[in-house]
Amino acid sequence: MASTRAARPHYLREARYGSGKVGEASELSRGLTFTGVARCGGIEDLLYASDAQPSGTVRGKPAVITSELGGNGVLAWEPTPGVVAYVGYSGAPLDRGAIAALHRLAERTRLLSAQEWQATGPSTVDQVNDFG
Repeated sequence: MASTRAARPHYLREARYGSGKVGEASELSRGLTFTGVARCGGIEDLLYASDAQPSGTVRGKPAVITSELGGNGVLAWEPTPGVVAYVGYSGAPLDRGAIAALHRLAERTRLLSAQEWQATGPSTVDQVNDFG
């Protein structure tokens, strides 16, 4: 059986913060910072189709940076097989300082289990998942 459309995860778990609340207001211009995970190939397809460039590593895993996935920039990596994690922001040009800030944020992240995620009391929004 072959798919004729891009795969999209049923749920996209993403958290959003003010850049000042995560300690990166000076580099990310007090804009919006977001982080999330996706479990399917849709986001990987978008990364391959975008201008994503190698950007070092996050916790020893290769990372890429792009300005084509929403906001001003997104740093993405695969923490475990089949899972793409990302941090991104809106509010400032994508430059060396912003890329360094995204790397600092990425190094501070960790994957949550489904139970840990639910314990945060997330709000839900029904919308089209653009990662796919």
